[in-house]
Formats: sequence, structure tokens, C-alpha cells
Amino acid sequence: MSTSITPDTQSLIQELMAAMQSGSLSSGTGSASRAGQSSGPQNSQEEAKLAEVFQELMALLKQGNKEGSTSPGSDTASPAISPVASPAAGSSASATPAAGSTSPTTPASNDASSPAATTSGTSSTSAGDGPNTTTITNTSDHDEKIGQFLNGGSTTQPTAEIDLKPGQTGTLKYENGQGGYDAEADASGNFQSTASRLEFYADAKGVNNDDVSYIDGRNASIKVSDGNGKTAGDSQSIAADAPSNAVTKDAAGRATVTGWYDGSTQDMKDGGAYMESKLGTGNAYIHPDDDRNTTSSNPMTMAQDTSQHYTADFGDA
Repeated sequence: MSTSITPDTQSLIQELMAAMQSGSLSSGTGSASRAGQSSGPQNSQEEAKLAEVFQELMALLKQGNKEGSTSPGSDTASPAISPVASPAAGSSASATPAAGSTSPTTPASNDASSPAATTSGTSSTSAGDGPNTTTITNTSDHDEKIGQFLNGGSTTQPTAEIDLKPGQTGTLKYENGQGGYDAEADASGNFQSTASRLEFYADAKGVNNDDVSYIDGRNASIKVSDGNGKTAGDSQSIAADAPSNAVTKDAAGRATVTGWYDGSTQDMKDGGAYMESKLGTGNAYIHPDDDRNTTSSNPMTMAQDTSQHYTADFGDA
């Protein structure tokens, strides 16, 4: 094993050489010439000191002359040199884990960022609670914010909402005993009373009544299915040909066809008549009393439905 001469070792060697040059190792020769002095005690002290220096030197050599074994005050020959050197080496060793403690932190940081990277590209979102679900796909050419509104609550602040990019799918959930509707916000993110509605209600046993309503207006085409052969609504885009007085547009130029509502204005009458001419009355509510129509033209084709899981498309108006 190769060794290196540390400052402590070099100091002890120099001290040993100085003692040898002074003649302290020559069995008292030279010391006897000192008139009137007793050479015995003096030689004993010098020999004891040399023996102490020699022991310290051997101790350092046995330690392998490791780097870092020096410590402040090591120039002073003392039996405490070796013990002091060990803690000094130990403190630098303990500093190494402290510096190395950044290594575990870095992987932890990387691990934390990994889930974010994984979820940022997800193609679905989910909101709400309950055993009843409506899985919605954005079939339009723009981003959609779909909000869920419960009966008796706000008509501008949804209880749950999902944001969908074109082609993206998300799910809204609701409890048994809850009813309400799902609607799309305008380009500014605001929910208007003139929006298309996917209406739902689940009784205490999860039996549903679902329908599509354009009574208040049509800002999106909505088509819904229970997966068991029942459907409601449509997937047509009809706003481009609607009468100009029966169409309004939001900040992004997205059209809303004016709904019939109560037919109290000409715009409502024109909008209702136009939608009926394009869509009929059997798949969606155009007028408030459409559920009084005969079976073939009644929009309540999904009433008393035992399915609790629906799929829907929200497309362009």
C-alpha cells in the first residue's frame, strides 16, 4: 500500500531528526560535559520525549497517512493528535453524505414531475359524483367547457364541469335522486341560458329520464345514447342556414340559434320554426309541450330507462 507524508507525519519526523542531531540519542554523550549539572534526569526527559514522538509517528503511519487526518494544532506534538485527527476526518466524511444528500432529492424531484408529464396528455376528464354517468365526446372543431347544473341550483355556476378539446372525451357523474342538465359554455367560458341542454334525472333506484332540449336555444348539437338502443337528439350542424334574426354569436363567432322558449318574440318564433323544419320534434324538445305529442314525435324516448351509463356527443350548432 502506498503512503503519503502528511503535515503531521512530517512534523514528527523533523522533531525526531532534531533530537538525533542534538545528541539526545547518544547515551548521554555531550551532556556529561555540562559542568555542575546532573545528566541523568535530563537524559531521561529527553528519551521520554523521543519515545513519545516515536509512538505518535508510528500511530500516524499505522493509520495509513489518510488524507484529511490533519487538524488545527497538529504541529504541537501531543498524544491528543491522533484522536483529534480522527474526528476531523470523520467530520469531512459526514460532510460527504450531506453533499450527497442532494442526489436523493434530485430523483425525487424527477419522480414528482413524471406523473405530471403523464397526465398532461390525457384524453379524458371526469367530474361529479354518483353511480350515473354521462360520457361526453367533443365532436366540434373548438374547445368545449361542459357544465353540469343540478335542479334548484345556479344556472350560471355548474356543480361540476369538464374541459374538452376537439375529439376529447370526459365524464360527468350524478347521484340517484338527482336531476338537472349538462350544457356548453360560450367562448368566454360563461354559461348562457340560451344553451342546448342534455337533461337528466335519476330516481332513488337509478332509473333515468334523459332527453335533449333546444327550447331555450341551440349552441351545440347534442346526441345521447343509453348503449341499449335508445337515442335522443342529433349530430347535425344547422346554424349556418338559420334566419339571420334568429342567430346570435359569441366572442369567437360561434353561433346560437334562438329557441322557441315561449314564442313571445319573432326571433323565438323564427328560430323554433327553423329548428323544427330541420330536426322534427321526435328527437329533441323544440317547444315546451312536445312531450304531449304522439309517440312517434315525442322527445321522451329515453324516459324510465334502466341504464345508468350514457354516451353523448356535443358538436357544432
